[in-house]
Amino acid sequence: MTARIDHKVPGGKLLRVEVEIESGVVLRALVHGDFFAHPEEGFEAAEAELAGSPVDRLGEAALSLFSRPPLRLFGASPADIADALREAAARAGAFMALAAGSQEPGEGGRA
Repeated sequence: MTARIDHKVPGGKLLRVEVEIESGVVLRALVHGDFFAHPEEGFEAAEAELAGSPVDRLGEAALSLFSRPPLRLFGASPADIADALREAAARAGAFMALAAGSQEPGEGGRA
């Protein structure tokens, strides 16, 4: 399941987040928006390292990875990114729960 969200951070900046989740594990996470990261390679490495994180630990993993020196963020904080990723993961979880519920016989799904 892939969830895409737009998340406003304090100060009005926009984060656009996409998270792909399967069986409770993050397969891929992408973060774009009105911010800058230096060095860019550090941001890309942190983003890539989110793959394999348990979805229930995604926020904590993001906070740790995007806080790691020498990475510096301008226009968004590691906490902003962690919050956006948590929101996307929650949305993906809600969609998965709805989809699973609609597949149950007698619950509006097909038998």
